[in-house]
Amino acid sequence: MVDREIRAVIFDIDGTLVDSLDAYYEVFNRGVAHLNAGPLAKDALRDYLAKGLGLREIIEKVSPLPIDDATYKMCREEIHRLFRQVELEGVKLFPGTEELFRHLAGKGIKIGVATGRTSAPEEEQARFARLGLDPYISAIVTSRDIQHRKPAPDVIIECARRLDVPLKACVVVGDTEPDVAAARQAGAVSVAVTTGHDDEKVLLKARPDMLFRTIRDLMVFMESPPMEGASDAF
Repeated sequence: MVDREIRAVIFDIDGTLVDSLDAYYEVFNRGVAHLNAGPLAKDALRDYLAKGLGLREIIEKVSPLPIDDATYKMCREEIHRLFRQVELEGVKLFPGTEELFRHLAGKGIKIGVATGRTSAPEEEQARFARLGLDPYISAIVTSRDIQHRKPAPDVIIECARRLDVPLKACVVVGDTEPDVAAARQAGAVSVAVTTGHDDEKVLLKARPDMLFRTIRDLMVFMESPPMEGASDAF
């Protein structure tokens, strides 16, 4: 049960707003092929992402040899280049996302993005422009902007700061256990969705304030000012 006024909603990206696993799986394995590594199984990649591992950590998991800085940089740049090529066709918004953003904006609720991606915020802004969501988003923070990745709360704290909204007045929406842990540590309302890397059983163990099976369900949840009377899972 949540009984506080909400002034902002902060979203994770992958598995929460967009269905990107298939595309990322393809480009990751192509990007590390020269290391004679893999191919990494999709379930293993999903598990690593759900645990909040960074790209270098995942590469080190699959490489038969140690990864130095130059090798990591080469892999990262190749993976990012390939991802930009395939994302136009391979990465789509989950159904109801644009409708939800329009609904939140109409209620005067600010929208932020706090992601584990290591890309520049400007690059993510361009991606959201392609998806038609950029007019709704007031702040984007990536792992490049902060010291500690999720499950540390740094990216959420920084996003709330840029939104100029107290953390206790923020809802944080994500699809993994680290997303929930980061929201809880930040003191925000934690909302989990089962559309991404972690299933419902894992997410419930993380003890989110609310759990939904689709992002569209959040719109119904937001209709109970001051967010009272909602059940623990939908």
